[in-house]
Amino acid sequence: MKRTAKDARRQGGDDLNLYIHHGSSSFRLDIAGSLSGKAAREVELSWHTALSVIGSRVIVVAIGHVSSLDHCGRALLRGWQEAGAQFVAKSPLAKTLIGSIIGQPVISGIGAVKCDGWARFRAYALPLISLMALFAPAANAAMLEPATSKAWEEYVESAAMRMERRLAPGKAFLWVDEASDRLARVRAGEIVVSPIGPQNPKRVPSGLIHDWVGAVFIPHATLKGMLQVMRDYARYKDLYVPSVVDSKVIATGEAKDRFSMRLAYQSLLFKTALDTDYESCYVLVDDRRAYSISRTTRIQEIEEYGGPAQRTLHEGEGIGIIWRLFSVARYSERDGGVYFEVEAIGLSRDIPASLRWLVEPMVRRVSRGSLSTSLRQTENAVRLLSASSGAQKGSRPQECGKQIASGRSLHRY
Repeated sequence: MKRTAKDARRQGGDDLNLYIHHGSSSFRLDIAGSLSGKAAREVELSWHTALSVIGSRVIVVAIGHVSSLDHCGRALLRGWQEAGAQFVAKSPLAKTLIGSIIGQPVISGIGAVKCDGWARFRAYALPLISLMALFAPAANAAMLEPATSKAWEEYVESAAMRMERRLAPGKAFLWVDEASDRLARVRAGEIVVSPIGPQNPKRVPSGLIHDWVGAVFIPHATLKGMLQVMRDYARYKDLYVPSVVDSKVIATGEAKDRFSMRLAYQSLLFKTALDTDYESCYVLVDDRRAYSISRTTRIQEIEEYGGPAQRTLHEGEGIGIIWRLFSVARYSERDGGVYFEVEAIGLSRDIPASLRWLVEPMVRRVSRGSLSTSLRQTENAVRLLSASSGAQKGSRPQECGKQIASGRSLHRY
């Protein structure tokens, strides 16, 4: 369960022993060894991931012997302090050192702050360093394999075909129309988000496919105004902050649009980004309904984004949090507004079996929250447009959906 000094030397770092302990009212981190450089960065990444499952529980940080500490470790300690953590020093040196950094007294002794559930969860305690082997680029990069790409293409093709089947007579065009209670919740103003399928994320060779659908109702909106917002790619950087830091139109045409976005992720110690290109096609079903299909054509990770060591990796290299993205959006104007729903599908690297019990709940929570936030931001943009004078200036969607009649498959877009 520990990362030994021998392993650490082989990786070019100091010995680091890290454990997490869950309780019903507290969440405890036990740390000993190095809090500098790569080790501190890995711990910080682990902490950021764990935030999604901590909730309102008390955070306890217990620190034993510290073999090294640099500016990264100091930033990490201050970050925990800002999050309201309680510190426990398990040695006199640790008490003096931590107290001088956070500027307040530190409790002495392992028993000073009790963490409920210690015995229950001790057998399941995981080194945080192992968890962040999934995400830290300095610790363990990943490569997108051909078998993973093949499984992804098969999956998104089936998703596109599901959209085609919604156009058949007697089929529900909208996901919300498949359940009356779901429709009522959305109509009442709630954003409803749900996973697709019994297993989410779905495991494929060396990867995971995340598939979520969400819906929102936007009162007083029109289909024309809705599509005007969705095709204003240059404004995505203003609509979807802070995730989107830049967005540009590459080309527009009758068959498809192309645009780019830079997606950023920032934590206490580092910042990374993804340079992404997309293709989108908008299908006008009738005067009141439309749908769109979008997919990434390029994703490249930018390591150390914004810093002196910034560099862009090749496609398929890097942390592997996002390798591919695909989405199907549906729009229906009725009931005095527009129903807008999105099925968002993503491909990432796999999670080792020993860590899935911890990581997968985090992944599901982040996925749900991300889609919900995106829907709310879109709703806000459409509401602003509807409230503005002259809001109806904008182009109609290109009718590439006419190709449905000729039997061409949607996944080609």
